[in-house]
Amino acid sequence: MIKYNFLLYLISPLLIIKLIFNAIYRKNGLGFISSRLGLFNYKIDSDSIWIHASSIGETKLAIKIYEKLQLKYDNCQFIMTTTTSSSAKLINNLKGNVKHLYLPIDFYLSTLRFIKSINPKICIMLETEIWPNLVNICKKNNIPTVIINARLSKRTLNTNKIVKNIYKTCLPLLTKILCKSDREKKNYINLGAHPSNTKTIGNLKFCETGNNNITNNLINRKYVLAASTHPDEERQIIKEWLKVHEKKILLVVVPRHPERLGDILADLPLSMIKIAIRSKNEPIKKDTQIYIADTYGELNSLMQHCEFVFMGGSLVDHGGQNFLEAASHGKTIIVGSYMYNFIDETEEFLKTNSMIMVKNSETLKHVFERLIKSKQRRELFGSNAKKLLESRKNIINDYCKAIQELIIES
Repeated sequence: MIKYNFLLYLISPLLIIKLIFNAIYRKNGLGFISSRLGLFNYKIDSDSIWIHASSIGETKLAIKIYEKLQLKYDNCQFIMTTTTSSSAKLINNLKGNVKHLYLPIDFYLSTLRFIKSINPKICIMLETEIWPNLVNICKKNNIPTVIINARLSKRTLNTNKIVKNIYKTCLPLLTKILCKSDREKKNYINLGAHPSNTKTIGNLKFCETGNNNITNNLINRKYVLAASTHPDEERQIIKEWLKVHEKKILLVVVPRHPERLGDILADLPLSMIKIAIRSKNEPIKKDTQIYIADTYGELNSLMQHCEFVFMGGSLVDHGGQNFLEAASHGKTIIVGSYMYNFIDETEEFLKTNSMIMVKNSETLKHVFERLIKSKQRRELFGSNAKKLLESRKNIINDYCKAIQELIIES
């Protein structure tokens, strides 16, 4: 860990500057900055169950695990940590004995102080969240650590030798690594994990069916949804949409980060498009072509009532976004070719005719028009997607059983 901490403190000025810049840009406030720097006053005396997630997708999975575990450990304090304010909003709406905190940057002393203050009996990490000092401190204090739905990002697999050596030192310290697929299990072992502590359980995201209660339709017209879009995707998608001959259907765009609205509009020929923006309460008229839903917390409802969904992060080199919520609503799912963060899910959906993949944005017009014209085609792909998802919904019970065994052992 000496090399890791030396490198971490070497780049610490850059990390702090980036933290402050992002906090100002996203309007997170001083509380966010101080928490991420380990400057907080919070202490619990009883043992807690600690669940950590980073992205919104990971946080949704963490909430699923919390909701299952709290049924058995209803008298226990749950601590859920994230590194972003958008993820925090999801947790702050939860009921029960659960507290949200921001995880400090992985400086040794900050992390040590944080762990002592929350007094965890176990640390449960989601997917790719591996912090060497956190894992090392938990090991020294006999706190079990487990990664669930474990996967390794493309960046981690292709990283340099120095970073791989850090992982080689850190991974054996983990109590358990519970992987989402055999491919990920092999990747972890190749990177340094103990084979005896590494196990495949399955993809927890198949259990993420979201809230499928009937919601109010926010849009007063038929529409197609472009969800969780990233920089330059809005331009590409809208360009092809404007070529579609069917003019009665609206395109609704939900950017992954709503604060990018200014950048999105700067990429569009606004004088040539009839556009409305949700955050400005602009009405959808009969001639509106594009509606930008730059808000939080409404994606589930928008997916439920759309004709079909294009999932963002896949036309650009981002690696895709989680498309399983759309599958839970029985919607036809379209993705681009950059789906390397969801390789196993994408392969399975493609094999079962549960998804459509386009090579590039130029083919979107053709796909849009075929789906708009054929309700039967939309229903076929949507039905296949929902059936595939429902066949894997019990995986969450296997994860909770493995976690409970570690809690008992501790």
